[in-house]
Formats: sequence, C-alpha cells, structure tokens
Amino acid sequence: MALGAWFAGLQVAFAQTTPATANLRLQAANSVVDAGFKAVFAAEKAGANVTSLLAQLNNAATLLAQAEIANRTGDYNTSIARADSVLLVAQPVASSAQTLQSAATVASQDAFWLSIEFTVIDAVVFLAILFVGWRWVKARYMKHVLESKPEVPAQ
Repeated sequence: MALGAWFAGLQVAFAQTTPATANLRLQAANSVVDAGFKAVFAAEKAGANVTSLLAQLNNAATLLAQAEIANRTGDYNTSIARADSVLLVAQPVASSAQTLQSAATVASQDAFWLSIEFTVIDAVVFLAILFVGWRWVKARYMKHVLESKPEVPAQ
C-alpha cells in the first residue's frame, strides 16, 4: 500500500505526439536541409569538392521526404523520428561546407598570388634575356661597323 501511495504521488510526463509537434520538427528539419544546401552551394561556388556533402544531404532529403509522408498519413511518431534523423544527418553538413568553403577560398587566393608572382618573375626574366640579346646584337653590329673599311669612290 505504501508503494501505491508512492506511485500516486509521482508525476510522470509522457511525450505527446501531436500533429503540431510533428509539424514543428518537420519545419526544423526542412530549414536545416535548406541551410545545408545553401552552404554546400556556397562551398561549391568557392571551388570546394562537395561530392560527399551532397550525398549526405541527399540522404537527409530522402529521410525528410519519408518524414513528410509519415506525417501526412498520420504516423506522427515515425514522422518525428525521421525528422530527428534528418537533423542528425544535415546539421554537420552545414559546418563542414563552411569549413570547405573557407579552405577553398584560401587555396584560391594562394593560387592567385602565386600566379602574380610567376608573372612578375617571368616578366623580369624576359626583360633580362631581351636586354642581354640586345647587347649581344649591338656588340656584333659595332664590331662589324668598326672592322669594315670605308670605300672611297674612284673619280
């Protein structure tokens, strides 16, 4: 009897699965997938290799579609479980995409400055070769002019 009284005083909260809860989870999952696709697009635009991230987002999109189907059929428990799975899959994608985007941006800037450096070096080497060649041609011409004998026209 004491045990019954103890259980009677205990308040147990059960998670209620309502359409509103399922809809909130679906909206959250949808926004995370949308943010993930936007982040992956920005990373790809920066030049990053996003193939694996797109595969993860496609898996998340498949789970989201299953969650929405379960929500429409009234299976709110499955809908919430799938939406939670979508969050677990899609949330790391956005941060990974941002990391890849910054790495690709840095690599792109490094490549730009490297090409500028090589352009300057190439221009200096070209001008040096041009100058040395001009001096060589000038020296040959001067030698030829100085060795030539003037011709005096006969009258």
